[in-house]
Amino acid sequence: MAQQRSPETEATAIVAPVTASVAQRALKKKKSDVRKSTKQWPTNTAARKPALPLVPQRVDPDPKPTVTETDARLEFAAAAVVAGAAGLVAQLIPHGGTRLMLLMVLIVVGPGAAVMAFAPVRNRLTAWSMAAALSLSASVAPAVLTLWLHVWNPAASLGGLAAASLLTGAVQAVRLTRSGVRWPRPRLTDPDQPPAGRLTRWLPLVTLPAALALWIIAMVRTSASDIGAYGLSSTLGVPFLVALALLGVGFTTELFGRARPLVLTAGLLAVPAIMQATVPIVSGTVEYAWTYKHLGVVELIRDNHHLIDSSDIYQQWPGFFALLAMLSHVSGLDPISFAAWSSLACMLLNALMTAALARQFTANRRVIALTALLAQMSMWVDIGYFSPQGYVYPLMLAFWVIVIRWMTGPPARVGRLNRWLTRDMPERAEPSRATQLRAGAAATVIFAAIVVSHQLTPVMMMVPLVAMAVLGVLRPRLLVVVLGVVLVAFLAPRMGSVSSQYTIFDFNIFANASGNAKSWSTPEQEFSALVARALAIGLWATALFAVWRARRRLGTVLVAALLAYLPITTLAGGSYGGEAIYRVYAFSLPFTALLVATLWAGGKPHRTWYWKIGSGLMAAALMFAGLQGLQGQSRVNVVSRGDITAAEYLYAHAAPDAGIILVAPNFPTKLAANYGSYNKGHVSVDISLVGDPYFTGNINSSRLADLKTYVEAMRYTTNYLVVSDSMDRQTTYFGTLPAGSLTSLTDGLSTSTDWQVFYKAPGVVIYRLVP
Repeated sequence: MAQQRSPETEATAIVAPVTASVAQRALKKKKSDVRKSTKQWPTNTAARKPALPLVPQRVDPDPKPTVTETDARLEFAAAAVVAGAAGLVAQLIPHGGTRLMLLMVLIVVGPGAAVMAFAPVRNRLTAWSMAAALSLSASVAPAVLTLWLHVWNPAASLGGLAAASLLTGAVQAVRLTRSGVRWPRPRLTDPDQPPAGRLTRWLPLVTLPAALALWIIAMVRTSASDIGAYGLSSTLGVPFLVALALLGVGFTTELFGRARPLVLTAGLLAVPAIMQATVPIVSGTVEYAWTYKHLGVVELIRDNHHLIDSSDIYQQWPGFFALLAMLSHVSGLDPISFAAWSSLACMLLNALMTAALARQFTANRRVIALTALLAQMSMWVDIGYFSPQGYVYPLMLAFWVIVIRWMTGPPARVGRLNRWLTRDMPERAEPSRATQLRAGAAATVIFAAIVVSHQLTPVMMMVPLVAMAVLGVLRPRLLVVVLGVVLVAFLAPRMGSVSSQYTIFDFNIFANASGNAKSWSTPEQEFSALVARALAIGLWATALFAVWRARRRLGTVLVAALLAYLPITTLAGGSYGGEAIYRVYAFSLPFTALLVATLWAGGKPHRTWYWKIGSGLMAAALMFAGLQGLQGQSRVNVVSRGDITAAEYLYAHAAPDAGIILVAPNFPTKLAANYGSYNKGHVSVDISLVGDPYFTGNINSSRLADLKTYVEAMRYTTNYLVVSDSMDRQTTYFGTLPAGSLTSLTDGLSTSTDWQVFYKAPGVVIYRLVP
């Protein structure tokens, strides 16, 4: 029987549905108003996204490991085991390339993966960037410490790292398995991907292989001797330019279409391959004559097991050199055999770090992918060549990943200036004290590895750190004090060496920013320089426009803007040998790329074909500009095998305590461990006639008497003079000598009784001054 209801109950039954409906509509309207007022990023990456705000993402204040597919600790435990096993197996197999590759797996993955096996970082991109950075930082510690303590033993050091990584990973893998943690399931596709037609689906899968095929064809048809005065890109010809267009169109079609992670990743890997592998494949040698000085330092440490000259600026910052000396010693390979691939390896690491850095600001994978792409294709400064700066650059990016993710937020105390600068900076969940301490410790470890490896990088990092601390954005501020102590403690005893070679604290910011503009003397040099400068200024201006758009809510772009533009202030400290402006560009590029990417890809993902094709051609043009800045001087920068052979002969047979004089600074000097035995008093710089005002612009056979007097005044017991075709190419490209000067000089030297031939081969002659 039906239950009887009171009149009040009847009224409630009639009114309740109407009331609920009204309440639901009111609640929906309220939520809509809240979304419009806060303007937060939607979680669905396929939905419409405004170009701004560009703000650090919220983090879990104290993330707990859970049995979910986002828990990647077991993945890192397995990676630590594999990397540790690779390091141990490497010492059991014969010397060679296989041993080197196994050791590289250990150094790049092992120790960091062991640490990340205990860290519940839920984002895999962030976690892998941390693993690589911590591995590289931890690996340099035993190299430097054993060097300073005179207990150098590379095999034991790498074996200890391998064993520690393997055991730590194995123990943690057992613990996690017993506690119920299972393998994470990587998501290779996105359930929110919009439907697409056949052309949108298949076009990127066709253009990417076609671009790579055309690139390979262009390289096969080119040799190092074919490189023209306008650089390698113009020499590779039309097929290469078509390859750039196909790569750009394919990538942007995918980016503004389905944005499949695997396809975007393939495009991102193709860019550094084309930009950094072309020269080593075509030439087969290590690029840039000045790179060979770094090979000599590595061999010195490898062969002597300790540092020799406390006045040598390279030996005072031994981190990079000691690490590579360990690799060279244990692998049995000379550094010259693998140094040519340094740029490619470093740029691949930089791509990972840049993507992880962008992830701290946005979850929009289109913005993340485009940021990584722009940072790669616009890097006309070869930041990754075989040098300390190539080692520390990805560490610097990883350092900022840590700081932005766990150690930044709106200031607690807001003054008038802070209120304006941090306007609309969203509140973030405060990480626990333990989480901040762990993040601070990781940041300090990475910073210490940078400090012992490079002079300029930690100083440039401190500038935005101090600014963030003053604004109250950095938490805790004590991090600046700790890092400052680390920097000063290492730098103070070495300031004399730095100030003796570089002008510091001259506060002439405009002159230091001019680079080499005053020395442009030929159309070829001017063309490459102008293209590179136009690219840099265009990116800086576009990023500045993004900041201007957010002028009423600067807090949404504050952190990215500080990191993009504050490095410019370091130009007040000096020109760093004329290269300071290039370092400023390289350090600001990831953040300017992020600001530009928010304008380019931060809005509606579904674009017309006009937009996709136009964006692809624009990307291709940017990549060509980056390549022109990077490879426009390849005719000068590529070092011939003949020059390398001549240099090796010189350092193997020249008399000790001799002077080695170059006509022009384009010869691979100091490539052997005994480089300190020559040019004493000038160890860190080459002695070059072109560069000295006494000879620049005027050196030929008529100056032989002046040349003899100049050389004898150095008071070396024996003197050698190097003349080569590469020097002729350099002086012609830069316009530092009239045409035919070196031919005239060579003719005069060959008939002079004061000079005798010490070594002669096609393209290079070394003379010895007769006592």
